Amino acid sequence: MLDRYTSMQVFVQAASRGSLSAAGRELNMSPAMATKHVDSLETRLGTKLLHRTTRQLSLTDAGRGYLQACQRILQDLEEAESEVSSQQHQAMGRLRLNAPLSFGTRFIAPLIPEFTHRYPLVEVDLGLSDTQQDLLKESWDLIVRIGHLADSDLRARPAVSAIARCDFVPRLSI
Repeated sequence: MLDRYTSMQVFVQAASRGSLSAAGRELNMSPAMATKHVDSLETRLGTKLLHRTTRQLSLTDAGRGYLQACQRILQDLEEAESEVSSQQHQAMGRLRLNAPLSFGTRFIAPLIPEFTHRYPLVEVDLGLSDTQQDLLKESWDLIVRIGHLADSDLRARPAVSAIARCDFVPRLSI
């Protein structure tokens, strides 16, 4: 069984270009493979979609209705993929950050307006607390602490190397 998505693409291209060979060229496949895709669709649907001769290709009544449905489906799929893909390249959502009161007030809070201007789809939730926080229990995405880390399953990363990778923090110096 051939891929329905590809078969629908071949059918739409063949209908718009008037040729299975042209559809195959457009989709980087041989004319024989393009023909197999349309044959597969017609077999699955139990009806002819195209009238074919050696020189001409035309849609049947069933083919006209199926063409409109295929165009709609392919367009919807393309839009869905584009939307999901753009979300992968665009920061969005809620960032929950916790820092010590004095450090967060002096160094982190002033950076939030610039960050949210640059990434408008990110909502920053800044918690300021000098007490020990449980990253998982309290659902923090990032906790900043100053000092030595007690033995635990937590991992520490030096702030200087982490900050150096952030392109939105040009004026922070510790």
